[in-house]
Amino acid sequence: MKVTRSYTRLLVKDWQACFLFYKDVLEFEITVEDQEAGYAEFKAGDMRLAVSHRQEMAQMIHNVEKPAHAECQDTVALIFSVHDLEEEYQRLRHKGVEFTAAPMSNPYYGLKTAYLRDPDGTLIGLYEFLV
Repeated sequence: MKVTRSYTRLLVKDWQACFLFYKDVLEFEITVEDQEAGYAEFKAGDMRLAVSHRQEMAQMIHNVEKPAHAECQDTVALIFSVHDLEEEYQRLRHKGVEFTAAPMSNPYYGLKTAYLRDPDGTLIGLYEFLV
């Protein structure tokens, strides 16, 4: 298989809230925006992040009869590497973001990490490499 471009697509319940979160809070560059269709793409480093309505995908793949939500542990996490984790942590807290875990060092992996969630509950990890 020859892949020419790859995306991570979040299938969300509240498209507008998630769109604004990635646009205004995380300040990712918008590459595609179709509010009427409920679809957007962002540039996040060398990754493309797409956000679309969960229900639309469920209809497309004939999966609407399954429950839209189940209580369980996380099954996906978006991971973003940043240059200065403390700076990003303070900037995002100033914007009202609540972190599930404050910045912590993990010398075993040579990382400093912090975790938060988007409006749809997707787990997001921020990493800074310790030098």
